Formats: sequence, C-alpha cells, structure tokens
Amino acid sequence: MYRDKKTKAEFTKSARVISDYGNDLIFEQPRENLLKQEFVSYEYTPHGLKKTTINRKFTKDGGYNDTSSIEIIG
Repeated sequence: MYRDKKTKAEFTKSARVISDYGNDLIFEQPRENLLKQEFVSYEYTPHGLKKTTINRKFTKDGGYNDTSSIEIIG
C-alpha cells in the first residue's frame, strides 16, 4: 500500500511531531544517539493471531526509514 507522505509538520517541545503520516503518531523524530524504535501489536483475526511489527531506523544524516511486516502466528 502506498500513501503520499505530507512533509508539513508542527514540532512541539517533546521529540514528537504532529503529522498526517500515521507512523509519526507512534515514533519519535530523529535525535542524537537514537538508533531504532519498534512497535509490535497482536490482534485476533478470523484467520488466526496477527502480529504487526513497525520499525523505524534512524540514519546518521537526521532522517529515518520505516518498515512494517504482518504475519499470522497462530
């Protein structure tokens, strides 16, 4: 699934940002010495237990890359 990311954001005192990009509601913005964050959720579905993992890896240049995976585990 592809979604256009909106780059306009409002920074607050914390490391969080208010954004239309959903992962920004879960994860922090880049900061010094922060390497990676991970969010894992488990959900019952008609096909079994669904595990969703979202990772945010921070780059040395102040950016980040988000990846996600979904698996049925039981």
